[in-house]
Amino acid sequence: MANLQRNSSVVLAAAAAVFSFTNSAYAGTPCCAGEPHGTPKALTGLGQPTPPSADVSESAAWSAYELERDGIQYLQVDDPSGKVRVIIGNIGETFWSLPAGSAADRVSLPQSRLSIPVTAKRMEVYRRPGVVLAAYEVDGGIIWSIEAPDGTR
Repeated sequence: MANLQRNSSVVLAAAAAVFSFTNSAYAGTPCCAGEPHGTPKALTGLGQPTPPSADVSESAAWSAYELERDGIQYLQVDDPSGKVRVIIGNIGETFWSLPAGSAADRVSLPQSRLSIPVTAKRMEVYRRPGVVLAAYEVDGGIIWSIEAPDGTR
């Protein structure tokens, strides 16, 4: 009986230690999903100006933010005034645009390519291994394009 009481006390003490650690400051706060390149992705704030995520834009003309929720990756691009211009969702090789941003802007996706005029000025906004988001300036707005890193569409 003494061994049972002693073992129960040890189990309770261990459980208390684990519980207090997971509720301590050392446990960390769930903020951002992991990213293999070291840039944390916000879990909330999609569609808001300047979400709580690092600006990962390749261009000073735009701000780009990575977000993640329920295994879905999102990329939000804001203009210099903080207005949301485009939000792209991604799972694996599948990309889609969310109904956000400027009505004048259009999105060219791998499975749904838009024709881009040869006179359009290309600006790289976002780059990660395997994917680039480019902005093409055209009359009346921007055509956002998901492309391969070598620029092929």
